[in-house]
Amino acid sequence: MTIGGAVTIVLAVVIAVLTLAPMPSGGPAGSDKIYHVLAFACLAFPLPLVRPRLVVWVILGVIAYGGMIEMIQPFFGRQAEWADLVADGIGAILGATVARQLGLWLSRSSGLNDKDDPMTAAWLAEDAALTGDGLQPSRSRSK
Repeated sequence: MTIGGAVTIVLAVVIAVLTLAPMPSGGPAGSDKIYHVLAFACLAFPLPLVRPRLVVWVILGVIAYGGMIEMIQPFFGRQAEWADLVADGIGAILGATVARQLGLWLSRSSGLNDKDDPMTAAWLAEDAALTGDGLQPSRSRSK
């Protein structure tokens, strides 16, 4: 969790610097939206990877962070755009969702014990029930 938090903070600082710095002219039309999607997907990735249960809070936090950046951009000579915020939201949802699924898969494959993280074990059971894959947390598995 500490590493995921540290990576998230570093990414948030890098994104703030890049989105508030003067923008060079040129580049293909719309390419900045792709950059927004990729940057905010990366920002939303680390925490749900290590704690899948945080996915909703991470998505909301990353979207709020994107909104805050858009609100202060005019003070740095940049133009705020709704389309940038939409791209930030798409990136947040993609990054957090992929990380959650990967985190759950890694937890399953490593044989998570419920004493390691009871909430993740509950998420694994819920995910198994929803997907019907029959996988359950280790406490319910026969040993």
